[in-house]
Amino acid sequence: MSDHANDQTDTAYTQFTRRRNPRINITLPVEYTMSLDLAPTLPTKTGSLGGGGLMLFLPTAVPVGRLMKLKISLPGRPPIPCSVRVVWTELLTGMERNDFKTGVAFEQIADADLDLLRTFIKGQQNPAEIPAALYRHTQE
Repeated sequence: MSDHANDQTDTAYTQFTRRRNPRINITLPVEYTMSLDLAPTLPTKTGSLGGGGLMLFLPTAVPVGRLMKLKISLPGRPPIPCSVRVVWTELLTGMERNDFKTGVAFEQIADADLDLLRTFIKGQQNPAEIPAALYRHTQE
């Protein structure tokens, strides 16, 4: 047996993921519907938010590729409507809950709303750079 057979157990591998858009871990209220028509909405929350999508906590698994409608609530702002596509889902188990972490990517969102989300994210990363008008609303 060669000495190289044991090399794998002594080697640590790190994988880096580069994102086009910054992402923050934040809990925000969201209303969602699994249908793109006028079905009733259900409440949930985010686990993270990025300029290309977000991670939601959902009570059931949603198939990858499924379209959903959301209303994302930023502090002091009207809810931001958008449609998203599920890109991944993962069961999150714990002592008190069995939720599904669900990653979604924006499919349709108004340019002004996307700019607002990106400004909000940037402000959460570096509060010194957040515009004064948006900052006032995040402190309420």
